[in-house]
Amino acid sequence: MAKILPQFARWTPVALDVLRETASRYGAVITVSDLADEVLKRTRVESPTSRRTWLGDLMEITALAAARAGDPPLTSLAVQRDGTVGDVYGRAVLAATGDVVKDVEQRAAEDRLLCYRALATDLPADGGTARPARVRSTRAASGSTTTVKRAVKPEDRPAKICPTCFMALPATGICDNCD
Repeated sequence: MAKILPQFARWTPVALDVLRETASRYGAVITVSDLADEVLKRTRVESPTSRRTWLGDLMEITALAAARAGDPPLTSLAVQRDGTVGDVYGRAVLAATGDVVKDVEQRAAEDRLLCYRALATDLPADGGTARPARVRSTRAASGSTTTVKRAVKPEDRPAKICPTCFMALPATGICDNCD
């Protein structure tokens, strides 16, 4: 179970508001990082510790608060940059409902659909479908939505190899060892 920091009393209602705003747009999600940024910005209450120490706890407490408020499972809208919810969502569901979830990604997709059906102003006529999240960074203050793209770093690209000596080729493409 989550450890309670004094800041959670201020953060939780704001997290719920941000998640409700996100749910008002069919298919919208927010990264956990963007959610934390928005909560800290709106409350002006900083944490004395790193986010890594409290963000999972905030998700659990927010899930519990959403359930108590009669909201759909709003924390399903908070995803990682790769669009997954991961084990944090499983813990949030357990805290809010007591359910042990075997496939958290499928459960999150179904729960997001519940959120959209309850709160989206642009729900499709067919009621929408449960599907994996497409990550978009939502900035509620600006009202804009931008696609998050991962930059390809040079070290992510496979090195070109010299076919003669099997050493990595420099940027010129000419082997320093062979030529």
